[in-house]
Amino acid sequence: MKHGAYLNTNAASSASDLVDLGVAAEEGGWDGIFVSDSLLFGYPEPWTVLASIAAGTEQVRLGTWISPVALQQPWRLAHAVATVDQLSGGRVVLGAGLGTRQEFEMFGDPYNPRTLRHRYDEALEIIVGLWGDEPFSFSGEHFQLREARLGVRPIQRPRVPIIIAAWWPNTRAFRRAATWDGIMPYWPALLGGGVGPEGQQPTGATVQDELRELLDFYRSLDPSPDSEIVLPRERPSRSYTELCEALGATWLLTTYPLDADELRKGPGLPH
Repeated sequence: MKHGAYLNTNAASSASDLVDLGVAAEEGGWDGIFVSDSLLFGYPEPWTVLASIAAGTEQVRLGTWISPVALQQPWRLAHAVATVDQLSGGRVVLGAGLGTRQEFEMFGDPYNPRTLRHRYDEALEIIVGLWGDEPFSFSGEHFQLREARLGVRPIQRPRVPIIIAAWWPNTRAFRRAATWDGIMPYWPALLGGGVGPEGQQPTGATVQDELRELLDFYRSLDPSPDSEIVLPRERPSRSYTELCEALGATWLLTTYPLDADELRKGPGLPH
């Protein structure tokens, strides 16, 4: 199981701070660095930050948690991801999601999940198509491309891994994830009594029970044997860490704030 660190503005107040934290994470032996891709809450633009981290590191994987694909022009996202993959020598992971109501409505875009799901799926298809070696055409409900081509394509083949975010028990998102390269799930018990972005309500089940349930469902969809399972760790807990590993997680993503000194100590197992 690989260990990733999520860098957020609770731990850093500027883009340059995030870059310093990314470098510290590689020094500490972390396997991956993930940053937010959101226009909310003052987060810096992620691909600029990841490009800067790439310049100061050699091995750590670089990704987003998560990019709201339906909110963006897919060709621009494809271009940014490909550019950072080139700069990093092929170390990028694209964490992809639909986007939240607040992200759309803040800029005057309607938030209709049914419509946006189609836009999301079309965008993912376009992104991968533009990463190919040949001019790409596409005719869909939301996008029309004719002989489109990017000047920069990723190093990774057949593509940069696309890992899909999903809120349990939204089974549609899990089904989408099974057709791509992995899943970044979240589930009601982790909310501590709160309501999820799509109205998910706490069920009264434990974090562990819901985690087992959602992974059982995901595996019933027969994803690729190489499918990534990226699980969040919101607090230091040895028992939770060991459970994630026992359940076959390929990544454990530490999401609570970490400063540079903590990152340099490495992920480790909490006592």
